[in-house]
Amino acid sequence: MIKQTTRETVKETIEETKEEYAIECKNLTKKFGNFTAVDSSNLKIKKGELFGFLGPNGAGKTTTIKMLTTLLSPTSGVAKVAGFDIKTQSASVRARIGVVPQEFALFQELSPMENLWYIGELFGMEKNELKKRSEDILKEVELFDKKDIAAEGFSGGMKQRLSVAAGLLHKPEILFMDEPTTGLDPQSRIALREITKSLNDSGITIIYTTHDMDEADKLCQRIAIMDQGKIIAEGTPMQLKEKYGGGKKLELEIARSNPALIEELKKITGAKSATHDNGIIELHFDAAKSGIIPKISKFLAEKKIDAREIRMVEPSLEDVFINITKKSEKMEVK
Repeated sequence: MIKQTTRETVKETIEETKEEYAIECKNLTKKFGNFTAVDSSNLKIKKGELFGFLGPNGAGKTTTIKMLTTLLSPTSGVAKVAGFDIKTQSASVRARIGVVPQEFALFQELSPMENLWYIGELFGMEKNELKKRSEDILKEVELFDKKDIAAEGFSGGMKQRLSVAAGLLHKPEILFMDEPTTGLDPQSRIALREITKSLNDSGITIIYTTHDMDEADKLCQRIAIMDQGKIIAEGTPMQLKEKYGGGKKLELEIARSNPALIEELKKITGAKSATHDNGIIELHFDAAKSGIIPKISKFLAEKKIDAREIRMVEPSLEDVFINITKKSEKMEVK
């Protein structure tokens, strides 16, 4: 009896801790003639994650999103979205996802309420439910006071918030946001990021594509970097920076320098490498070292060399991308 109870307890524990995924891809591939846009992607995105896709134009991000939202059929491989196969159960997938495109795709001549009513009727929502849901979601994206005004006079940020409202109208489990802050002013970008974070906190899984490295770093819990159709790195922002960021960097702005001085600085700090450009010396380390800045300050004082600034610089996602692709000229950093 004891053994049976133990087995049942273990089984229940396994079932409770088993990962549940919003999206699962296995060898997902899309070809256009001889061109491979997405090359055997393997990916698992957990339910409730805010997951980011980074990469240059032409990397395969948009093609991947189009397959996952059933707009494109894969050439080979399989993918499940919300537990449904994107090829054989596309209607079930579409019923459980929302999409916020980069470009405004609603009717500009209609008001927010009219746009939402049109979309709600396509989903077959009851009138009472549709009215309440439309009003609630417009309040959530801070457009309720503009609910009866034609969208053609809206700013870019307001149009994107309306797009978010449209994508959320039918209460999707998963929301795809394709570069939603592109072209927005700083205030609108911040507002949309706050809305995105709030939606994710409410339990919605969000798939977020962007070129903005700082945005991805602050917003996304995990990130996949794509290049030439392949996912070449995946992890949390911190994991990616620790693994691919190139280590810590210390920058010195000094009045004068020479090769001998740079070599001395490298030696006393234990830096793995040193570079000099436009009056700034960079010392590179595999990991942070304690006491380096006081040591450098003392050394420069003894040499009677003025230091304008000494600063430790953390690796960024931009460093990560450059280091793993070696194609920094392709990246559009905002």
